[in-house]
Amino acid sequence: MRAKFTMGDSAYSEMLDYINLLSSSESIGNASDIQFISNDFWLQNSAVIENIEKRKGMWQVYLVFAHHLKPLRFIKRKIINFTCNKKAALAAQYMCRLAAKDQRGTLKIDQT
Repeated sequence: MRAKFTMGDSAYSEMLDYINLLSSSESIGNASDIQFISNDFWLQNSAVIENIEKRKGMWQVYLVFAHHLKPLRFIKRKIINFTCNKKAALAAQYMCRLAAKDQRGTLKIDQT
């Protein structure tokens, strides 16, 4: 059994001071910072990548929509849960092909 995490009083007070300093020095974001989510026209030229993760005994299928020219513009959406890894992989492959703009899969990005 792991021991509980503990932090000294001085480290805790320094962390609180740092968080307080960050909250007072950073600026508030504008609506234009997340405007690309509401203006989803960029999804027409996006690559679709399937992502399967095991969480709490279930295989969760996610689809990641990534812009092929701007790699930091992406949205990750949870699609469905499966109890079997093979079924999750098969469903992810089909969903990826359905969600892609080009059914032949010509829009691809490097996943490394």
